[in-house]
Amino acid sequence: MAKAMYSEEFRSSVVAAFCEADTKFPSTSSAAEWVAREHGISRDSVRRWATEAGVWEAHNSAKLRSLLAENALLREQLERQVP
Repeated sequence: MAKAMYSEEFRSSVVAAFCEADTKFPSTSSAAEWVAREHGISRDSVRRWATEAGVWEAHNSAKLRSLLAENALLREQLERQVP
């Protein structure tokens, strides 16, 4: 087996950064691209490590995420109106 190019600690920090960034971007791919640029690695490495960690949402689309965010906002507004 080949020696890993990156340490497990580095991979974990990348996955943690991805988890934090994922909610701030319109798509999982755009979050992964940003994390990859920030850490000087490929987007595919971020995707692979996040998949291995079980945090990559494969069935995610920008439209779905947008609708989920809108739904959450509307729920908050509705909850504030209920006495």
